[in-house]
Amino acid sequence: MNPGENSVLAVLKGGLIVSCQASKGEPLCKPEIIGALCQSALSGGARALRLEGLSNISFVRKLTSHLNVPIIGITKTEGLTKDQALDQVYITATLKDAIDVAKAGADIVALDATLRPRPDKLSLAETIEKIHQETRALVWADTATIEEAHQAQKAGADIVSTTLYGYTRETELPSDAKPSFEFLERCIHELDVPVILEGRVWEPEQVERAIKLGAHAVVVGSAITRPHLITERFARATQTN
Repeated sequence: MNPGENSVLAVLKGGLIVSCQASKGEPLCKPEIIGALCQSALSGGARALRLEGLSNISFVRKLTSHLNVPIIGITKTEGLTKDQALDQVYITATLKDAIDVAKAGADIVALDATLRPRPDKLSLAETIEKIHQETRALVWADTATIEEAHQAQKAGADIVSTTLYGYTRETELPSDAKPSFEFLERCIHELDVPVILEGRVWEPEQVERAIKLGAHAVVVGSAITRPHLITERFARATQTN
């Protein structure tokens, strides 16, 4: 797909996407607070938003209805431990989840595109085909390896991202690991669809580097919208002795 032929992809090109998410039980996990985070991100220059949860997607869609702001929507399977999440598909895990995300107002449905088995037994290609048939949403494939990135493109994904690198059993990394620019470069050079850097981006320099390498856009989440994680980084700096 040529990004110039699609207005959503054109808006994303060369820009910052801010992931505004809060896990269940966190103080910020309320649609109106997620909405305020989104408005703050947009006022700072975000081109698009990545949101989790149907109520949040729906709320922010209404909040930004007067703006040309693409929403990338996901759901997450609740109740998984970090270790379980290394082996299981949990981001928009089923076709039903994907359809629901689109109906809630997402312009783009992001989903796990790893090689792990999907809970509803559909293949990735079947899932993407049905999303395209039943909604107007684009499909964004979260991947962890170059093999998965190629598979996602072959399966019909409109966008491929590096989101799950470091978060699967095969690629597991410590929480303070940096983005894999090697993985990003391979995706950019070997794929024909837009490639997004997402995951472990904490510094503006990393965003700049990704765009210069040819990334279609960059997603930043925790470094902007997860205050408890930001606080932890500074708190650790007081414990050097």
